[in-house]
Amino acid sequence: MGLVNLCNIFGNDKLVISEFDFSPVNYTQHVPNLDAEYVFELNSLNDLLLYLVHPFKDCLYISGPSGCGKTSLVLQVAARLNWPVEQITLSNKSESLELIGHSSLKNGELIYEYGPLTRAMMYGEILILNEVDLMSPGDLTVLNDVLDGKDLTIVANQGEIIKPHPNFRVVATANSKGNGDTSGFYNGVRLLNQAFLDRFRFMEMSYPKTNVEKAMILSMFPSIDESLCVKLLKFAHDLRQVIEVGFENGVRQLSAPFSTRSLIKIAGLMSLDTDLDIHKIIKMCFALRLPAVEYEYVMRLCNDIFGHEGGKPTVKTE
Repeated sequence: MGLVNLCNIFGNDKLVISEFDFSPVNYTQHVPNLDAEYVFELNSLNDLLLYLVHPFKDCLYISGPSGCGKTSLVLQVAARLNWPVEQITLSNKSESLELIGHSSLKNGELIYEYGPLTRAMMYGEILILNEVDLMSPGDLTVLNDVLDGKDLTIVANQGEIIKPHPNFRVVATANSKGNGDTSGFYNGVRLLNQAFLDRFRFMEMSYPKTNVEKAMILSMFPSIDESLCVKLLKFAHDLRQVIEVGFENGVRQLSAPFSTRSLIKIAGLMSLDTDLDIHKIIKMCFALRLPAVEYEYVMRLCNDIFGHEGGKPTVKTE
C-alpha cells in the first residue's frame, strides 16, 4: 500500500495523523469485514490512529462501558487499512498458553499450534485482547517482555524465538481501567498488575455523542422516521443521566448500563415491518433484564417519551 492518505480513507480532514507509511502483509484472511455504515467518532479515531501509526513500543488499553464500541472501532479501522487482526476474548479461566500456543497430537504426530499472540507477532497483525481485566494478573505478566517489543521465546517449542513484525500491535479492551470495577456492573473484573499496565497507553471511550448515535441509526436503518429516532435518543440520554447521577451520589439507580449496543438492537427491531410496538421492543432488548423496581421506572420513562403502550413504531413509507 505504501504511503497511505488517512484523510481520504476515513473521509475526514481533521485527523491528527494525515499520512501513514504502511505496507500490509499478504495475510488477508484475518482482515475484518468492512461495515460501510459504520460512523467514526473523531476523538476516538484520532487516539487509535495515533497509536497505530506511532506505537513507540507501547500497547493500547481502551477502557469504557459495555457496548460502547471499543472493539468495533479497532476492527473498522483495521478493515479500512487492510490490516489483519487476531482477537481473543479473555476470562478468569484464560491462561497464557491460550495466547502463545500449545502442543497437540494430530494424525499421530505431535505438533505445535501457535496461539493468537504468536501469529500476530509473526504476520504483523493487530492483537485485540478483549476483556483483559477478567484474566489473572499473574498469567498476564508472562506477556510483559513481548509488550515491551522484545522477542517471544517459546520454551515448549524447543526454544523457538519469534521476532515481532513491524506491523505488530496490541490493543486491550476492558470495562475497567485495571483498578477493579467501581460501577458494580461488571462482576469478575480484577485488579491488574501495575507493571503490566505500565506497558500501555490509555484511551477512554464512552457512549457516542447523540449526533453520532443518530447518524449510526439512520445509516443502518434508513426506514426509521427521524422524529422517532430523536425520541429513542432522548430515552437513551435520560437513562444514562440517571446512572450518572447515581454514580455521583454513590447510589446505583440502575443495575445495567444502557449501551449503544442496546440502542442499536432496539432501532433494528423498530425498523422492521411488524406489529411490535416500542414498549415491547424496549422490554425485549433492555427492560426485562432489570429488577422489578428498575423495570417499572424504565417503562414509565418509555411511556413519558413514546406515549402509552399500544402504538406501533413509525417507519418511513415510500
